Amino acid sequence: MALAVGLAGAGVAHSQGAAETRCLLLPIEPARRAQQSALVVEAEVLDAQSFWDASRQRLFTRHRLRVFSLLKGAVADTTGLRLITEGGRVGLDQQILTNTLQLRAGQQGVFFLTPALWPGAGPAAFTPVGSEQGFIEFNPAEHTAAEPFRTYPALDAAFYREITRLTGQPRQELRANPALAAPGSAQRGTLAPSITGFTPLSLPAGTGAVLTINGDGFGSSRGSGFVEFKNADDGGATRVKAREADYLTWTNTRIQVRVPSSSGGRPAGSGQVRVTASDQLTVESTSSVTIVYALTNVESTTGNLLQRPNHVALNATGGITFRFAPNFTLSPAPPAAWQRALATWRCQTGMNWEVGSPNSTNTIAEDGQNVVAFDNGPELPDRVLGRTTTYYRGCLAPSGELVFWVKEIDMQFDDAAIFQFGPLPPITPQLDFESVAVHELGHAQQLAHLIRPGAVMHFAIGRGQNTRILNPASDVAGGRQVLRVRSFRNLGCGGPALLPAPLTAFSARYEPASGTTVSWATRDECFLNGFLVERSQSGDTTNWEQLATVATRPPTGQYQFVDPRPASGLLYYRLRLRRPDGSLDNTAPALVSTEGANASVSIFPNPVTDDFLGLQYPAAADGVVIFRIYDALGRLVRASSQTTTTGLDILSLNVAGLVPGFYVLHWLDAQGRTGQRNFVRI
Repeated sequence: MALAVGLAGAGVAHSQGAAETRCLLLPIEPARRAQQSALVVEAEVLDAQSFWDASRQRLFTRHRLRVFSLLKGAVADTTGLRLITEGGRVGLDQQILTNTLQLRAGQQGVFFLTPALWPGAGPAAFTPVGSEQGFIEFNPAEHTAAEPFRTYPALDAAFYREITRLTGQPRQELRANPALAAPGSAQRGTLAPSITGFTPLSLPAGTGAVLTINGDGFGSSRGSGFVEFKNADDGGATRVKAREADYLTWTNTRIQVRVPSSSGGRPAGSGQVRVTASDQLTVESTSSVTIVYALTNVESTTGNLLQRPNHVALNATGGITFRFAPNFTLSPAPPAAWQRALATWRCQTGMNWEVGSPNSTNTIAEDGQNVVAFDNGPELPDRVLGRTTTYYRGCLAPSGELVFWVKEIDMQFDDAAIFQFGPLPPITPQLDFESVAVHELGHAQQLAHLIRPGAVMHFAIGRGQNTRILNPASDVAGGRQVLRVRSFRNLGCGGPALLPAPLTAFSARYEPASGTTVSWATRDECFLNGFLVERSQSGDTTNWEQLATVATRPPTGQYQFVDPRPASGLLYYRLRLRRPDGSLDNTAPALVSTEGANASVSIFPNPVTDDFLGLQYPAAADGVVIFRIYDALGRLVRASSQTTTTGLDILSLNVAGLVPGFYVLHWLDAQGRTGQRNFVRI
């Protein structure tokens, strides 16, 4: 590229081959970027504040910039220049877009800006040209910089000369940049500290997995020291720091740290690990760690909680329904390629996705519909070929844990991109659409980028490249981990757990004359070798008894098993799906009571072993029930209320903080009925 030649004198190194994209990004030539910019500044991000648009369907984030120097245009306010980015966090709502710039306070670099034209952005607001490609991020400690596709080994006069050559305006320094005033502080070499090795050699990111780094000279405590990994989002051109909460131990000879995967990107990737001791002496490992897969983590608004989100069932068949926009179905090829990509994940991880009836509009917004669309005009930033928007909602589970779940997923692709829709393989300069769709569905399944060529979730794809097949050790393993640990389980809020595909229904019903009938249904059976039916008694969900094995019966997809003589009381039933590799996926347990309408109020389990007391409560009518807990001396220690519906209710009462001992639970309902039960907390 002619542009790359023009940058060579400024000491620019490319982070990847020119034929590659970076998760559906194409490189923007620096001359094109400078020409499209109304304003180019060297600045620091002061803060970030997210807000809803007027329709409350899209989140944006407003940042204030402190401007150090002006490289194009004019700016009146050098301490409050407003910059808008797409996505953000407000309360318990979050929207994260792939291929979209996310900024945090303290970052600094060169911003290439154009007026922000979104409704509600306000006057004199700007947004980066090409989103992520409109920001060259500085590393002040090393006096280097990086952006997608390019790295800059020195922030020297040549760096600024090249930018001003492209903007056609001399640099005007408005205030000193203290972070660049002193020489870079990071030091390398074989002096203290030193790394002799680490274990394990391969592990995932974003799961809480711990890397143990052995060596010498790390210091007796961490202080201001830190550990850095290669950034998988840019192929390792920059680094990712472990979060404060990720450090478990730090001694002079050993560090234990969780491998991070932050909200909206910046996951740790394969490569060398770097340790900076408290005295700022730095050492990089000679060997590389392998990150086999990375899971998306969602950060709370306060920034003090990072959690893996889960999926919940959003349709009547225990899964998630996508709908094609009108502009996506003008030709049969794009929907066919996208549905092949969906089947790839469904039939190798058990993700319960389906395609439903067409959507009525091409709108990409938080509207309760999971839409797949092409863009209309300049909706996507320059040189962004597509992106996935994930909408998250947080809720407080009965355990007290803040749970983030996937509320909606939208995908949008550039209608002007040179795609090969298949099923024939692509040829240069085509991009394989099915490969792109498989990758974006990986993001929807809550997988982050890898530095792992050949894997679907590798950060880049080349023109003419076919990457339609999931890597068993990374893509499949990561997708299975998300589902089995989070999404196939009921986490207490947000909605019912996903049914493992190919299930579309699962229930258990007791009838005195026949016993308990366990029913289930499937569709388009794949990734399935049979079923196990299990039962657990006395409100216990840890000790399961196998009742039967059931062979698959395609294509009927309708199944039943009758448990003719269940024990009396509360019973749980679950279905287990046996996969071809021998693993088992569980449905969330279904609860039945063999006492039916004659059920009494009962506590389960009793003694109570954790922070929540399970309660079977037969309500005579809809209403509110007041519960009071008294200790052995008759003192009131806890009071709460629960809304019940007519029939048998299964409730959960918080007993966290109650010391072990004997208690009495007393209740009073809206009809004046009252009673009590004894329980023991251990």
